[in-house]
Amino acid sequence: MNPTKEQIKKINHFSKLPEEMCAKIAEQVTLKECKPKKRLFKEGDTGDTMLLVFQGQVEVSKDIMVKAASGFTMSRKSIIRLETTDPPPETEPISEATVFVVQVPAFGIGEFSLVLDDAIRTAHVHATTPLKYGILKLADFTKLVDENPSIGGPVYYEVAKAAVENLATASQDIGNLTQAFFFALTR
Repeated sequence: MNPTKEQIKKINHFSKLPEEMCAKIAEQVTLKECKPKKRLFKEGDTGDTMLLVFQGQVEVSKDIMVKAASGFTMSRKSIIRLETTDPPPETEPISEATVFVVQVPAFGIGEFSLVLDDAIRTAHVHATTPLKYGILKLADFTKLVDENPSIGGPVYYEVAKAAVENLATASQDIGNLTQAFFFALTR
């Protein structure tokens, strides 16, 4: 079963496309469902698929190094939760959010996989509610763009915009960490 063109149009990366192009993308997307706690992406893995979440909530987290009494250890830090509003999740999340919850009609995760072979996953993503989602494979999207070049421009623009926003955030984070490091050295 495939999603509808209206469901595809709700995903920010495809929102600028005409409905007939969203219908072509919908034909390439395989719908799936999963239960809470399912790991959708693992940080550091490579992937060639983008997930399109049509209903539910996910938590995005990253591994960070922390200093403990016994030395340094890895810890997982929640970054954000993403939740659909159209429709909202079927149930309440399995755990209370400790981070900001961004609510949008629907959302995509792993968009870099539409432009890079073996894109590296930059975070862990787990379902916190039952999910209804679709999978869009790089090979299918590339073939679709080859056959319909007018799809590529708007989608690649949105992916590039996301990359620039991520780069700006990372740059700010590096600046903050550098300041904190130098402050700690001068104490």
